[in-house]
Amino acid sequence: MSQERLEALQQALSIQQVQGFLVPRCDEYQNEYVPAADERLAWLTTFDGSAGLAAVTTERAALFVDGRYTIQAKQQIGTQPIEQHNLAPADIANWLCSALREGDVLGYDPRLHTEPGLAPLKKRLEECGIQLRALDTNPIDSIWQDRPAAPSGPARPHPQTFTGEDSDSKRQRIAQLLADKNQEALWLANPEVCAWLFNIRGSDIPHLPVALSMGFLYRDGSATLYLAGNAIGDALRQHLGHQVELVTEKSALFAAAERQHVQRVWADPALTNCWTLHELRNREIQVLLERDPITGAKAIKNSVELEGSRAAHIRDGAALCEFLAELPDAVKGENFGELEAVKLLREKREQREGFTDDSFDSISGYRGNGAIVHYRVTPKSSLRMEAQGIYLIDSGGQYPDGTTDVTRTVALGEFPAQAKEHFTRVLKGHIAIASLRFPVGTCGEQIDAFARKSLWDAGLDYAHGTGHGVGSFLSVHEGPQRIGKANTNVPLEAGMIVSNEPGFYLADEYGIRIENLIFVRESPEHAGFLEFEELTLAPIDRQLIEPTLMTEKELQWLNDYHRKVRETLMPLVDEKTQVWLDAVTQPIY
Repeated sequence: MSQERLEALQQALSIQQVQGFLVPRCDEYQNEYVPAADERLAWLTTFDGSAGLAAVTTERAALFVDGRYTIQAKQQIGTQPIEQHNLAPADIANWLCSALREGDVLGYDPRLHTEPGLAPLKKRLEECGIQLRALDTNPIDSIWQDRPAAPSGPARPHPQTFTGEDSDSKRQRIAQLLADKNQEALWLANPEVCAWLFNIRGSDIPHLPVALSMGFLYRDGSATLYLAGNAIGDALRQHLGHQVELVTEKSALFAAAERQHVQRVWADPALTNCWTLHELRNREIQVLLERDPITGAKAIKNSVELEGSRAAHIRDGAALCEFLAELPDAVKGENFGELEAVKLLREKREQREGFTDDSFDSISGYRGNGAIVHYRVTPKSSLRMEAQGIYLIDSGGQYPDGTTDVTRTVALGEFPAQAKEHFTRVLKGHIAIASLRFPVGTCGEQIDAFARKSLWDAGLDYAHGTGHGVGSFLSVHEGPQRIGKANTNVPLEAGMIVSNEPGFYLADEYGIRIENLIFVRESPEHAGFLEFEELTLAPIDRQLIEPTLMTEKELQWLNDYHRKVRETLMPLVDEKTQVWLDAVTQPIY
């Protein structure tokens, strides 16, 4: 946070007669990835992680981040006049109560917050005599002079050959749930929901193939959809048909709902911003605040989507193998570093059919940078890589038939001896999840400990979740399912795709993470039970494994996995990679 920008914001707060302001890292759609025009947190603080919040008062400023970004935030903040704290509601509220006085007003942009997100703060602030006030305009927007324009690229139909179900069928299916709840409309809060429901995609957000959109689905299966004017073309109109009304102004959505005589609306409180709820209630519309049914529906992939994901992962795995095969020679050069590695992997993916974009900014961490869980390499931070030490690469691709996300940790030469034990314990946790069989109704939080047990046995752990949901040519981070310590109360169901990514991080030394995408399927052997099937295909570095720490069953899993990797990918890679692939997938006994 530069002193100049901080002072400009504090002056803007005085004009709006508030003593503090919240700056979340999100947009009005509550997207994880946001357009450049909505990167207010990064503009103000220089912290560019995917989760965080700043609080600014007339005298103090603080940045709140979670365990993934503790090291990154400290590095990016540097000597700036800003405190750093944990991103937890209690910590944020306590800091605000210490930084503000009784009678002060804390402002917020209602388009960037949800009611559940603000509720813990509101309660604590009221106890301290501090008022929370929604502002009509965001004060940062008035001082951000070179703010980029909002994106409005074309929206395009996503063929049924990839989706496995047409939009009309989806709308009718979800509309039936509206009838069951006695609701007249469903609020479509964000682009991912709209992309799935209408079978459309776009390129308005980096790494997320969606067009900025929101709308209403009505009980008869018809809908009103907002898209920017430039997004709408003849092919899109024909694809959506006469049952979907297109509007290019957000205010027209509410006018359309009034024409439909809508009096009861179902809205997801986690996705719907405060401004929208105010607009609905201001029109005397009753709002049912429950999880959006589309979120759960799109999490369960149909057979076409699963086959597409398998195919995308095979092509992606071949690209990753060609990258890993070239890496040993590349690091012997003089000018090869973390940034060059990202570019090389991107080149390999671009050679594969259907590749459209990375699914997120690749995490390319050599030595100590690998210990920064969500490290983002820059020209300034990029370390020159050598034929020694440990390198972590977490990356993924967007393909029309699937979204990939894979992490591999590799030894580039000599490495600290203790790393073998750390890597092997992470691998044991990875295999424990991959080979798990569990009863129907089991939630992700109920199996998370299987991934951590081997690390816990040694007094070790990692400060991130074990698995997240993944979309189908949509977000690489998709709910509602996840595997982690926090309660979700969301059972894992057949068809859900999740990541399996335990890790361990030794500050200033190295990071270790092994990540595959897997999907839930019914157990063919035991009725009423579920299990996982692998999607990701890429070798796990045998140099870092200590076989004496592994059981016979764990070694058998690894050998079987490597055999599948070798047999599937061998015909798809170049000759040099074939030699490398044969060597690195040999069994361990």
